[in-house]
Amino acid sequence: MEENTQAIFPVMKDGKYGFIDRSGQVITDFEFDGASDFSEGLARIFVGNKVGFVNIKGEVVILPKFDMAMNFSDGLAACRVGGKAGYINKEGKFAINPAFNRVTDFAYGAALVFEDVSSKGSFIDKQGNVLVTGKNFMVSRYSEGLINCGENSEWGYINLTGHFVIPATYQYTREFSEGKAAVSPKKSSSGKPNRKGLYGFINKNNEMVIPPVFNGADIHFSEGLCAVWDKGYGYIDDKGTLVIPCDFNLGQHFSEGLAVFEPKGKGKTSKYGYINKAGDITIEPIFTSAESFKNGLASVIVSNKYQEYKYGYIDKEGNFVWEPTR
Repeated sequence: MEENTQAIFPVMKDGKYGFIDRSGQVITDFEFDGASDFSEGLARIFVGNKVGFVNIKGEVVILPKFDMAMNFSDGLAACRVGGKAGYINKEGKFAINPAFNRVTDFAYGAALVFEDVSSKGSFIDKQGNVLVTGKNFMVSRYSEGLINCGENSEWGYINLTGHFVIPATYQYTREFSEGKAAVSPKKSSSGKPNRKGLYGFINKNNEMVIPPVFNGADIHFSEGLCAVWDKGYGYIDDKGTLVIPCDFNLGQHFSEGLAVFEPKGKGKTSKYGYINKAGDITIEPIFTSAESFKNGLASVIVSNKYQEYKYGYIDKEGNFVWEPTR
């Protein structure tokens, strides 16, 4: 993903939030009670218990009037007012009226919504029309044209017409990404019952392109690699070859060529750093918490005590462009 050189980032100082540019230059006053990262050119800001949005210049373009708001995706953002959630457009107007108990972000033109606490969920389009319903979607995701869906305690994949295009024959399924999905078949690669719940990967033709030999698999591929678990986290490529050994306590998704990792060890507190796609440590694990890189910077936390957490931003060399503050 190409970096946006005009991106701005939320920072906190003396308990209030403002925004900086990539060089660490402050571009807004510290006047908000909370702020989020940008998505599709807008970021959430919190004033008291209400949520609104600012643009890339730090200007408030949607007044803080919502009880809850999620980031924009596919041009819409989920917002809650009066106990119900719907979706607004970038003018701040409801494109889908607030009628749902629980909502998720739009992706690939569809979003999973729940009408009430007992609802199994439905997928809707950007006009609010129901695309598919009547199945148990509690842990389902729509990605790359397919939804992982359960039937009679087994899992497969349906399309947006509700028809199974990959039969429900698996113990577990994950969402598709980069053309592949992690699944746990009933039988292992040796043909014996897969009692350990080993994972492999299928393509959209339901062909097992990476055998089920992994004790655990991350939800999806990112930048050609996927984290897997075998007494530690490592990474496989799109052929299933282990290209980074399972030597880490934690391995997250790759973003902009780097991934957050936690080294193995028995320290009292976890520390996080970054590795590249060769598995080399590029930024030493010295942070209490670390987020993925986005637009050239990553948010990190220092200090071991929650009451003393300080939040900063680093570049890809590990240098602070915003020294940690709180």
